[in-house]
Amino acid sequence: MTWTTADSAHPVLRCADTVLAAVREVDRVDPAFMTTTQKRTALLELARARAQVEAVWLRVLDSAGDLAGLTGERDAAAWLAAHARMDRGTASGAQRLAGGLAHTWQATGAAVQSGEVAVAQARVIIRCLDDLASVGTDSRGVPDGQGEPVSAEVLGLAEARLIELAALHSPGELRTLGGKILSTVAPEVADETERRRLEAAERRAGAATRLTMRRRGDGSTDVHARIPEALATRLKTYLDAFTAPRTAAGPRWTPGRGIVDPATGIKLPFDRVQGQAFCALLECLPAEVMPLHGGSATSLVVTVDLETLRTGLGEATTLGAPADTSRITAGEARRLACQATIIPAVLGTDSEVFDLGRSSRLFTRGQRLKTALEHPTCRTIGCSVPATMCEAHHGRDPWCRGGTTDQADLTHLCPWHHHRAHDPDYLTKRLANGDVRFHRRR
Repeated sequence: MTWTTADSAHPVLRCADTVLAAVREVDRVDPAFMTTTQKRTALLELARARAQVEAVWLRVLDSAGDLAGLTGERDAAAWLAAHARMDRGTASGAQRLAGGLAHTWQATGAAVQSGEVAVAQARVIIRCLDDLASVGTDSRGVPDGQGEPVSAEVLGLAEARLIELAALHSPGELRTLGGKILSTVAPEVADETERRRLEAAERRAGAATRLTMRRRGDGSTDVHARIPEALATRLKTYLDAFTAPRTAAGPRWTPGRGIVDPATGIKLPFDRVQGQAFCALLECLPAEVMPLHGGSATSLVVTVDLETLRTGLGEATTLGAPADTSRITAGEARRLACQATIIPAVLGTDSEVFDLGRSSRLFTRGQRLKTALEHPTCRTIGCSVPATMCEAHHGRDPWCRGGTTDQADLTHLCPWHHHRAHDPDYLTKRLANGDVRFHRRR
């Protein structure tokens, strides 16, 4: 962009020019050759400089409504998204933050401008203050008749205290402290206000609850959800129950490396482990607690040819909602056949239904309890995952080869080892005492 003489005379533009020139001077400088003292100083000083530059940028953004008018854009955020290669949501968030600092929470804005508060901290402070200011009002800011709104005096005290705390705490810590700030600045109204704030937050969370699924076409599906925080905490607790056991046989925590797959020695990202736990949770949902679907109990049908089921060579098809199908391997079909929510539809010659497995094919709760009392953990040698977290497996004679649902045939395997039992890359050996051992095929 070419600046005119009048433009370049403005202090803000001279500032931008100076910053860009200074950055270009070190563009080809390799920081690897800096001493540790120099790196420490550079990181801290550049963080301060970055925050100060962003503060100036936000002040300019707040005043750029006239620029949007010249080009016919809806607002400054729309102009910024179109010309600065920014996402519209990011630009809109920056515009809201700029407006809040300049007009609503001016003490925080002044602290950002002076470098006392970082922009990331200011974003948290404003979110906390906006939540407090919304207590006692509806979505339009009109009193809802449920109680008195938080007074301007109390809001001012809360803002001042959060600015003080920013000198000692990170944005995440500020977020926690901000949730209880009234207990510090106005304890006489804290309990009632907190109750109404939580009720308002729950109403907003309920209205914002969403879940979407998009098939990627590569055998996986993206699931994106927004749910109330209390339910998210509940979900995390359930997932932790699947990922918490650190055994020698399953994924385990290794100091300095994180969660490692013992079969491959490869470090597993935590989000992958959580995803596997979510899949295990879905497979453990009992059919009896699900609502009726189409006049019958909710269930998943796995259709597979008899020969495919016996040999493990080929594929099967799962049928959930009407016209909602997906293909899986025969090994996965055999594993799913052990689960209480699966109906295996086995096809003989000419695709006639050879057998339709029902509840009699599945181990009962009493059978599982008896086996758990006799052996309270996964039957894999070295695995200590509790039997209550395990899946029922036809261990002696696979169901697809004529195995029965007798007590003696029930083997408890944790989700990890149940996958190994149906994985063609592994050999499964059942010992005389009922324990199981796995060996990777060469």
